[in-house]
Amino acid sequence: MLGLGVVLFLTLRGEPYAVAGTIAAVGAVTNACVGPFVSRYIDRLTQHRVLPVVVVIALAFQITFLVLVLSGAPVWTWFVSFALGEAFVPNVGSLIRARWAFVLSDADDVRTAFAFESVVDEFVFLIGPILATVLAVSWIAWGAIGASIALLAIGTLLLVPQRATEPEPAGVGHHEGKAAIRYTGVPLVFAVFFLAGGLFGASEVSTIAFAAERDIRVWTGVLLACYATGSALAGLIVGTRHSSRSLSHQFRIAVIAMGFIALPFPFVTSPVLLGALSFLAGLAVAPSMITGMALTERLVPASRLTEGLTIVISGLTVGFAAGTSLAGPLIDAHGSRAGFAVCAAFSLLGAALVAVGTAHLDRALRGVTLSGHPSTAGDGRV
Repeated sequence: MLGLGVVLFLTLRGEPYAVAGTIAAVGAVTNACVGPFVSRYIDRLTQHRVLPVVVVIALAFQITFLVLVLSGAPVWTWFVSFALGEAFVPNVGSLIRARWAFVLSDADDVRTAFAFESVVDEFVFLIGPILATVLAVSWIAWGAIGASIALLAIGTLLLVPQRATEPEPAGVGHHEGKAAIRYTGVPLVFAVFFLAGGLFGASEVSTIAFAAERDIRVWTGVLLACYATGSALAGLIVGTRHSSRSLSHQFRIAVIAMGFIALPFPFVTSPVLLGALSFLAGLAVAPSMITGMALTERLVPASRLTEGLTIVISGLTVGFAAGTSLAGPLIDAHGSRAGFAVCAAFSLLGAALVAVGTAHLDRALRGVTLSGHPSTAGDGRV
């Protein structure tokens, strides 16, 4: 809700899409840069020690951002405050998935749990855009940001006391060894997630502009939710089936499908057709994300799992920022169709990269099998 809330908040106040998209992008990039370091300290010190500190910092700067915009402060202060507010937002998806990997010992069970989390994510992504749009358009421009701040605070208060599923601290030895991004195969997953994030980011800001051009802003959340609905449905299917194909093969097929489905977006003129195409594209999203995270869970050791998952999810975040920042100025100059063209470009690049990189992932997985550093701890408590 936060990134979408910023775009809605600023554009409803008359700011151009380029400014709104760039501020959201700067915040996302800052989070992607700082997030892996936050997650590294979480692996080292445990979630309950680190989360309260970083969340308080994040909330303080997000509130500061709102105050600065509403008081008419210089635009550069908006960038700084929002970047710092986003920098310390913890990657909750990584934290939860690390807990699943801690309490489950079987790789198939972990993948099913990751699929379940993806379905939960998509439900949140389905509800979030609708709620954000209603709050911002029908109530007050900063309503979505305010709701996001409240949800982050409440979620942290609910998560921190759950000590039974919390992974053990990695300890002093965690200072040694290489960063998660340096494990073979992880950079490729990060790069594919980056391009997928670019697709998502450009699609979101283009959909907002598409609705505004047709004076149907109130339907923006519904159009965005079509993506999440398709993805949630696909996540349910993936979570209930265990394919005999390798993870790298499943990852390649899903990403290529996601890429090619995005190609018609620049030519869509009907809101109904856009919603239908978004739903169809969403069917490939969950399989791509589930298999990509499952690959990461196999490629990095348990002591760096939160960090590894945060890094690949940061690829989504940075890509999302790139997508919004590239699409924003093009939309200002040429309309939503130009923004959807950015979606198509990112989708083709992602499909091409995963097509040529599957053999590299296969070698990386074979190397993990030989070296024997499974990520699942297998000694967790349910």
